[in-house]
Amino acid sequence: MQVSKYSVTLIYSALVNVVLAPSLAAQTSSATASQNAESSVFEVEAGITLSQEFTDNVFLTANGKRSDIVTVVAPWIDLSMQSEDLRLRFGVLAEIGRFADNSSENYDDYTIDAELRYRLGDGLFAFGGLEYKWDHENRNSPDDVNGVAPTEFRDASGYFGVGGTLNGNAFRFGANVRKLDFDDTAVAGGASINNDDRDRTETEIGGRIGIAKTANGEVFVQGIYDRRKYDAATDDFGFARSSDGIQASIGYTGKIGNLTGELTFGALSQGYDDARFDRVTALDVGANLIWRPGPDTRVTGVIDRTLEETTTSGASGYLATSAGVRIRHRIAQDLSLAGYFFLTENDYQEINRTDVLAETSIGLRYHFNPKIYMDTNYAFEKRLSDVAGADYDEHRIEFMLGYDFQPAFTAEPAAHAKFSTGDFYVGTQLGHGFLQTKVDGPRGAGGNLTADFGDHGSVAGIFGGYRTSFGNLVLGAEANIDFANMDWSHDADRDFSVKTGNSLGLSAIVGVRTAARNLVYGRFGAVATEFDSRYVRGGTVVTTEDYKTGFLLGLGAEVPLARGLSGRLEYQIRSYSDYQLGAPLGGPNDDNFANLQGAALFGLIYQIGARDEVVEPVKPTVFSGFYAGGMLGHSALQSDNTGPRPTAAAPVFTLDATRAGQGFSGAVFAGYGQQFGDWYLGAEAELELSSAGWNIERNPTGRIYSVGKHHALNAMLRVGYVVNDSVLLYGRAGYSVGRFETDYTFAGTTVRQSDTLSGLRIGAGLEFALSEKVNLRMDYTYTDYGSHQVNYGSGIDSFDTSENHFQVGLAYRF
Repeated sequence: MQVSKYSVTLIYSALVNVVLAPSLAAQTSSATASQNAESSVFEVEAGITLSQEFTDNVFLTANGKRSDIVTVVAPWIDLSMQSEDLRLRFGVLAEIGRFADNSSENYDDYTIDAELRYRLGDGLFAFGGLEYKWDHENRNSPDDVNGVAPTEFRDASGYFGVGGTLNGNAFRFGANVRKLDFDDTAVAGGASINNDDRDRTETEIGGRIGIAKTANGEVFVQGIYDRRKYDAATDDFGFARSSDGIQASIGYTGKIGNLTGELTFGALSQGYDDARFDRVTALDVGANLIWRPGPDTRVTGVIDRTLEETTTSGASGYLATSAGVRIRHRIAQDLSLAGYFFLTENDYQEINRTDVLAETSIGLRYHFNPKIYMDTNYAFEKRLSDVAGADYDEHRIEFMLGYDFQPAFTAEPAAHAKFSTGDFYVGTQLGHGFLQTKVDGPRGAGGNLTADFGDHGSVAGIFGGYRTSFGNLVLGAEANIDFANMDWSHDADRDFSVKTGNSLGLSAIVGVRTAARNLVYGRFGAVATEFDSRYVRGGTVVTTEDYKTGFLLGLGAEVPLARGLSGRLEYQIRSYSDYQLGAPLGGPNDDNFANLQGAALFGLIYQIGARDEVVEPVKPTVFSGFYAGGMLGHSALQSDNTGPRPTAAAPVFTLDATRAGQGFSGAVFAGYGQQFGDWYLGAEAELELSSAGWNIERNPTGRIYSVGKHHALNAMLRVGYVVNDSVLLYGRAGYSVGRFETDYTFAGTTVRQSDTLSGLRIGAGLEFALSEKVNLRMDYTYTDYGSHQVNYGSGIDSFDTSENHFQVGLAYRF
């Protein structure tokens, strides 16, 4: 089945987690058995789903995107038996995918699995399981080799062990074995990539035991020994990849109020048979938390770190660190809302590569009756890498019909979803954003260029829409017209440039109202933007003015200001279909241009025919005092790049270009503020980690260089005004000190340098309460970091760098 890198990690980790499952499972097993002491219970659960999915990027590439429609059929069945001493489950599932235009991507995935638990006596049980999968690698796999079809593999695994309680503390000991067998992958021209060097057996032996009881849980320690044995002594690059390692951690499992789950903290260490690979030793953290703020809402938070295998030349493996949240909210018995957001960093060991993968989705499930349902889902996936050409973004829209053998609820017509009367609205917005273009094309005799260009600028627009609600859920549709002024140019041996024009968009909005009628929402939809592109080479000039279609994704908040009038802050990312450009146009030397935009938009909205609403009074939010919190963000980094580019025809020629790239960020902050009536004044400090950067790579000869932001320390003042006793609208200004890494390779010389750059950071945002102590905040800032230089021996390049940065996070008030 097609899964993300994060999901692949979870599939692998699930085998370990079964062996080292939380002690709460052991405590409930005996209670379940006693309920069935007099008879065995047989159950059959089955279902099938039929889905139609649109993807705008089948092969997950930055340039040369191809869209397609995928039809997926997924039947499944589970058989289970439970008696006083025995619990047995057997399952079969299949996922069969068919692509309308790219039949080489078709897949047939199957899984067979069985689980057994047997009670050996009071406080003691045995468990085991087997699983066999016929599967394929998704195109987002770090080891994808761009074959004409996805790589297929077989995955066989089994586990066994014993568990129970000892002196009131839970324990488990067990082992699992996993065998992976990869097929060779065909590539263009009739050749194939050998994947036999990826075949391996992974063996794990581990245990977990509680060491102390608390009022609501248990403290435990756990450890795992694993051996990863490859069938081949060395891979195709000559590396001996077999390894062995250990993981050890201390953790806590239990319940605090509406929050249940477990936390672990420890270390992992892996040593490799190949002497060229250093032992990897790293912090090991984990979390699996479930929060139930109400009977119909479930929020799951996950943190996971694993050391993954790879056959990337020179890399021993990569540390995959994932963090995310899943939300499911039951609006009515026949209508539910689900969404997730995950961020994963893949840090390659021994080589200079780091990938960051972001995944988000939102969907609605509507039941026609207790057994038949329809899902409507939108998903977005984005990978940013410090390796040229490894970035991509993908939008997916899915419609699914499903049938479950067991009814999801007992039909009660009075509990069905009923939507309120809708409202029309209009508005205007003004903001600031960026344009990024990824250029890919041939250079020289058999060479290739992959490079990031772009710049920032202003944007303004008008919009109108319609929305309705059910309880706190808001659904709507909105159309917009935007006018932007963003452009970049490259002046060298070849001159080319891109400039944005007008945009037309249509999108769906899904949101939830919080206290005081504040609205937090997401949007997804389609957009068409005019791009003016120009390419000059050898005296030939080519210009194009075309509308390019694409998809947009947005996150925002809306706050009431007065009767019928609301304010809005929203951040959008828009990606477009790529196109060919060259001079002359249409030849084998054309470049491929792929454009992406992002913008922070501040807007005013007027609800047509606004009427007074009966709003439940809320306690005024107090913004005074100390606070601390965390933020997640998205950045666009731009650098005005100048430097000598001598040629035989122009020996003193100077390059003038604007490089641009993106990145994700995480930050922690703390501060103090004071309210003076409706006015607010405060100060805060922020520590930020970032993956923002850009790169250019010209192979096999030419320049390879990049600039990336690693971290920053920010000191900010906030000045704001409180509206409706519940929302703080603020401006922020201060100083940012950032650490930047620059890599530059040319003519046999490699320079790696770190620079500390500083500059003024200004921006604006809003903040409002989610609970008595927790506030949601969103803000957007612009920072000018100034310039730095790189001396690579035969010349000096200069970079004048700035950053556009959007953040969303939570603040806890003490």
